[in-house]
Amino acid sequence: MIKIIMGQKGTGKTKAFVNIVNEAIGDEKGNVVCITKGNRLLYDLKSSVRFVDTSDFDIDCYYTFYGFICGIISRDFDITHIFVDNLSKIVSDDFSKIDKFLDLIFAISKQFNIKFTISISADVETATDAIKKYLIDY
Repeated sequence: MIKIIMGQKGTGKTKAFVNIVNEAIGDEKGNVVCITKGNRLLYDLKSSVRFVDTSDFDIDCYYTFYGFICGIISRDFDITHIFVDNLSKIVSDDFSKIDKFLDLIFAISKQFNIKFTISISADVETATDAIKKYLIDY
């Protein structure tokens, strides 16, 4: 299962994202992972969230980021939910290539029974059909 929170800067995405991550701690039976670039959310998230900062890694495209996520999953089979904060900040790749990335994420979500919640900082009007499929209100 994939959920996407999308909106421009200043629309309340981050606050909603943090609330959803922290609520997942009580709801999930397995490990919760939050992937972000930088440590701005570190003190907003409950300490039981596995925090992953991508700043130290050269993630330049969606395929590299997909491999990064697969590496996290391969190391911990108890993950039940992965949160990705501001995908557009982590991956600087062309936004038009996001559809294939979402297809790959959907496949591993089904294969390993892992939920994904992804925030994207962009105007909802620019959402592709693949993104629209997973959009949630926040």
